[in-house]
Amino acid sequence: MVFRGPPFDPKKIPDLAGKVIIITGANGGLGYESLLHLAPHHPAKIYLCARSQAKYDAAMKGITAAIPNAASAVKYLELDLTSLASVKSAAQAFLSENSRLDILMNNAGIMATPAGLTKDGYEIQFGTNHMGHFLLTKLLLPTLQATAASSPDADVRIINLTSDGHSFAPRNAGFLPDTVKTDMQDYNTLTRYGQSKLANLLFTRELAKRYPDITSVAIHPGVVGTNLANSFTDSHRWLSYLMVPLIKVATGKPSVGALNQTWACVAPVTGRKGVGGGSEREVKSGGYYVPVAKPDAGSKWANDAELAKKLWEWSEEELERLGY
Repeated sequence: MVFRGPPFDPKKIPDLAGKVIIITGANGGLGYESLLHLAPHHPAKIYLCARSQAKYDAAMKGITAAIPNAASAVKYLELDLTSLASVKSAAQAFLSENSRLDILMNNAGIMATPAGLTKDGYEIQFGTNHMGHFLLTKLLLPTLQATAASSPDADVRIINLTSDGHSFAPRNAGFLPDTVKTDMQDYNTLTRYGQSKLANLLFTRELAKRYPDITSVAIHPGVVGTNLANSFTDSHRWLSYLMVPLIKVATGKPSVGALNQTWACVAPVTGRKGVGGGSEREVKSGGYYVPVAKPDAGSKWANDAELAKKLWEWSEEELERLGY
């Protein structure tokens, strides 16, 4: 089975009145389904991040049909994670309209793509999955902290989607800073993907350490039938013919795959009384969870505190070098 752990019913999510939420990559897949789970519970706003107005408009047709009474809370935020300039513009647009942020779900990602570079010269998977989200989070952290300090019962969370595939990261180092500013074409695409997903997990660990007033959680959604693996199947036709029948049997629907990240948005937080709801299982800041709500140790590198610190400092230095 792909999905184990305690049951979680998104219909029992507590009232989210007044909360402001951002979900990256929410025009499809897991982000879209997470939005559908959260929106009926009265948040003030949910920002649907997408690369274009057309993608937002297409998503809104489904959202309006599925939750007509909640669709008015959904707002568009243009975001292209392959461009740090776009990330900065998205953060500025959000901050111009809002003085609070309760939940930041860093959901968007790419998987097993051909070798390539982002607009800022990073290996395409690492740049999209980690660097884009690192900058977005950095720019929004002051508002997240201000929200956390706004009341004694404030409940502020950062949910980072990682993957069990983080175990594919380079075995000898976990993170290869000397190579991520190349297209890493000599490395297997899954190794490149694993490095980016390990970065998401290490980023979460370090966030929890540096910002204890915010609940930061890393989530593996499970094996889910989304468009994420299209690049891999397009590039490995012969292998995909063998794998696709097995994948179809093993995968869960996106609505089910989104349960773990939705649970992390609302579950009671360990050590914080009266926070969260909708689940009997508590969530711990800095934790890594597999479906649904099951804590998992992760790989050896995922538990390397020095590597987490190294990645954070390297990422900050890179952003400073580029003027961010």
